[in-house]
Parts: sequence; structure tokens; C-alpha cells
Amino acid sequence: MTDMKWYALLPSGLRDGAYKADNDELAWPRESALRVVELLLERGYAITGVDVWIPTIPGPTIPTPFVYDWKLKGIPRTDKNPGSALDFIRQFDWDASDSSHGNMEPVFNIWAQAYQG
Repeated sequence: MTDMKWYALLPSGLRDGAYKADNDELAWPRESALRVVELLLERGYAITGVDVWIPTIPGPTIPTPFVYDWKLKGIPRTDKNPGSALDFIRQFDWDASDSSHGNMEPVFNIWAQAYQG
């Protein structure tokens, strides 16, 4: 789960440009998501996960039956499972057999927590 207090650390342009889910979670297009991750890392946050959504109203569409997400722990790292959130967002592409979502623009919902030190 994410600690959403970090939203306040983001510049207003990034907050305002985010897709907002009906539960107040935010998600960003690729370039903005990369900037969000970089800013959080600079401010001492750990990125613990990233979910891929399709921005729809009233809330996000979660692409299924495919699983498009990245988690910090628990998944072996391979070319298809990058070792960092930045790499996951940079390299993300729809599965070649996903004919339902392949032409849609994803947004990235980021999970972050302050380092406990």
C-alpha cells in the first residue's frame, strides 16, 4: 500500500496533470511518471510498486486478463521484470497478444513510502 502524503511533495504541475481515480489516487503518463519517481527518490522515498491503468471515467480501467504491474519485492528480475520502477515505466509495452489494450495510452499509478531509517 502507498503512503499518499507524498503527493504534497510534487510540484503543482505534476499533481494537476495527473489522472485522478475516484479514490483520490493519482496516475501519470509515462514522462510525467518518470519525473514523479525521480523526484520521490531524490526526497528519500522508496518506490514499492507501479500499477498500469487506462484512464477512464468514473475510475481507472485495470487491463485484464494480463497483469501489468511492478513490485519492489517478490518477483524475480528478468528482461520482462525490470529491477526498478524507472526501468519498468521506461520499458513498459503492452503484451503483443493483448489486442484489447495495445492501442491505448497507459498511465502509471505509483506506490511510494518514506525510507524508515
